[in-house]
Amino acid sequence: MLGKDVTAEFVVDDGAGRGRVTVLQLCWRACDPLAVSMSLVSRPEHPALPQGSWVAPRDALRTGLEQAVGDGDVRIGPDQGHRGVRLDLVDGDRRSVVVVSTTSLRQFLDRTERLVPTGQEHTEQELDSVLATLLET
Repeated sequence: MLGKDVTAEFVVDDGAGRGRVTVLQLCWRACDPLAVSMSLVSRPEHPALPQGSWVAPRDALRTGLEQAVGDGDVRIGPDQGHRGVRLDLVDGDRRSVVVVSTTSLRQFLDRTERLVPTGQEHTEQELDSVLATLLET
């Protein structure tokens, strides 16, 4: 089970014909099943365009499909106006707000659940593997 990753990309701004696209990248790893890494990147990269990296609990993303959750640098909740899920992301003095499809985010989370269901995130075998990896480095 270790080494299994689930990734997804969401276009959050198509650049309106300016040749730029902003993408929210999500990455979940079976070796760290409680967390989802999120990166906001612009293509092509430019310092004035949205960017940053965050980590959110997988269960917070699931809860955020239905109700507001989170504090600090990551806040998640339904966005009725866009019929999606709104993520308020703070990175230092930069703040980004993105809305992703509820259906697509749910599909991403469902894929992670098939590999490591909620409540089974820390089996003894997984902990032993993580510890062995840490001790090797």
